[in-house]
Amino acid sequence: MENEKTQNRPQSKGKKVFMKILNTLINIMIVIVLIVSLIIAAMALTSRANGISSFFGNTVQPIQSDSMKGGSSEYPSGDFAKGDLMIAKEVNEFGVEYDLGDIVTFETKDESGNKMLIVHRIVDKITDANGTVRYQTKGDNVMFASVPDQSAPEYYISAMDIRSVYYTKGYEGKIIKGVGSVLDFLQSQKGFFLVVLLPMIIFFMYELIRVVMNAMNYKKAKADEEKEEAVKAAVAAALSEQQASDNKGSDLSKMLTPEQLEQLKQYMESQKQDPETMDSDNNEKIESSENPDNSEE
Repeated sequence: MENEKTQNRPQSKGKKVFMKILNTLINIMIVIVLIVSLIIAAMALTSRANGISSFFGNTVQPIQSDSMKGGSSEYPSGDFAKGDLMIAKEVNEFGVEYDLGDIVTFETKDESGNKMLIVHRIVDKITDANGTVRYQTKGDNVMFASVPDQSAPEYYISAMDIRSVYYTKGYEGKIIKGVGSVLDFLQSQKGFFLVVLLPMIIFFMYELIRVVMNAMNYKKAKADEEKEEAVKAAVAAALSEQQASDNKGSDLSKMLTPEQLEQLKQYMESQKQDPETMDSDNNEKIESSENPDNSEE
């Protein structure tokens, strides 16, 4: 019996350690998911105004094509590709004038009339009849951008179309390789479901199961505690009656009710103790209490 107890102790301790590690890992995952959710929510909210996510004057833009890959031999900077993440400077002043070679993000429309953002370099600059400075843009990669974006001066963009600046003579942004595709995936419906929504559902179900299991364990422990207290009370009452009648050799089974006897058996089984041993132990306690001189001798 005692060997079984010693074998169960390491197993119980190992299980507790495992559950503690598991709970810690799950809590860390919950924090990560919450951080990702907040980032996605912040990017969605800040991109409503001009289509670009901005934080404290800086824009965060996933690159969608290879039109700037390789850079330019004529102008500095550039050389970023599809899947990269660009951190650039947000443009708030429409009266700013740009130079040839600057890399800007501007808003235009596709063939269907939908708004789109393009990151290209300024390759030409004119002033129209109204005194407005206009710009022609083009990608550095001749394989993807063999011709300029605007075919004629009347289609050139103005400063009002420019949303952010990656490179000028006094400023250069940052490129983080490969992170743009991750951000694009997280912002997609599939990515949001797999990375944010599904883990949150799993975490919720796990916490719900853990709460139910804890409640069941608490209820069981409470019932066992009440049963143990009832057995102890019954045994104490029987011993008190035995001591009062000065019947040292009496059997506990004759002094307990059938219900109390059954509770005593269950208690003994849970404690892995022999009832006869307990009976003799109790008799020894009574004898020692009645003969205090023995202990002094």
